Amino acid sequence: MTGNRYVPLSMVVDVGDPWVPPHPFALAGPKDWRPPLSRVIFHETIHYWQYISHAYLVHLVEEDWMRLKHFVATGQSLPPGNLRRGFTQRTEAAGFSTQDLMEAHARFWDVQVLGPPLLIELELDAPNRDVSQVLTQAQYEQLKADGKIWHHFDEHGHGVGYSSLSFDLAMRLAAGRYALPYLRLLEETNDLIAAALFPLCAHFALHSDSPPDFYLALLKRLTPQVDLTRGRPIEYAWRSLYIDALREAELLHLERHGREFFTGQATIHESPLFQEHVGYKMAHTMLALACDHLELNRLPDFLIGPQEMPTGMRALWTLDYLLGCCGMTASRTPDLLAFIAPPVIRFADGRTWNLGLHFDQLPYNSAAPSTAKHPPPRSQVTNTLLEVDEKWSDMQLKVLGI
Repeated sequence: MTGNRYVPLSMVVDVGDPWVPPHPFALAGPKDWRPPLSRVIFHETIHYWQYISHAYLVHLVEEDWMRLKHFVATGQSLPPGNLRRGFTQRTEAAGFSTQDLMEAHARFWDVQVLGPPLLIELELDAPNRDVSQVLTQAQYEQLKADGKIWHHFDEHGHGVGYSSLSFDLAMRLAAGRYALPYLRLLEETNDLIAAALFPLCAHFALHSDSPPDFYLALLKRLTPQVDLTRGRPIEYAWRSLYIDALREAELLHLERHGREFFTGQATIHESPLFQEHVGYKMAHTMLALACDHLELNRLPDFLIGPQEMPTGMRALWTLDYLLGCCGMTASRTPDLLAFIAPPVIRFADGRTWNLGLHFDQLPYNSAAPSTAKHPPPRSQVTNTLLEVDEKWSDMQLKVLGI
């Protein structure tokens, strides 16, 4: 499959498949609706969530936005800025780049949402992928026959409880070289600690000024503190560790950079993107509405943080937690997706989905009414973003001399 990508500056999710009618399960339940297609849509949507919720990536888009403004005004293209150049550079200490860490974070949630066995099978069946160096179809069938993929089968013959080996294989197959940040942690700890700490530490590292090295330093601080019990759902570990990871990340960032870090929402508000980029202004608005919705419509026990913390602040950190752990079912409910669905998904034939409008039409799964009575006109935002995408493509062609 080709043509799949997320364009951060224009917020356009490109899918290399022909258009099909929109379906909420592409995000809410990707393993249950057209898995090969939903897998692509979900993965590229994770990138949308990363770019609106992580401070480092917001600054990266801001840098590109300034380049695009200069191109539109003068017809001349500026060279990539410091953040863009450093995005793909692997640091000497870590051995991986910010892009590697971002992709590993997204691939981790791919595996969690679709389930390792399904993802393995999709990789083995992909026509344009050769993963035989990691796993062949024959080897996979033998592992299944030996009971090493599922823990057991139910009365209907459906696999129940995937194994740690299947998760490891799925990460290696789906992520390739991008799996390094996760696999390095796995080798130094165990499958339970790796599954618990990786998404949180990657998430907070992407809030920082130097994600790869920050990720390793945060792991070094947190790993000795982790005491987990096997047999409990992994969601319990993410929830129980979130505030501890946040506290250590804030302290670490203060030590390294002399200031606290901010979530993507706060960073957007202080960025020129808030005033100048219609997509980022919309994203900030929808994130604020999502916080209001969580505060008013979810039970107090659902919110993250100490009970004595004001509910508005707890709602803010809850949204950060849900975006960082975006593969959880709680992160992909229709009422939340109404706020955080990507503004436009474009297919190979040029036709699009406007998922924001689609989710606006669904009833909210809460007893109290939503605060988003009149969300921004996302259809107009979509058209503007497609225009931004065209200008960005023109600039890229200019750089290439085409």
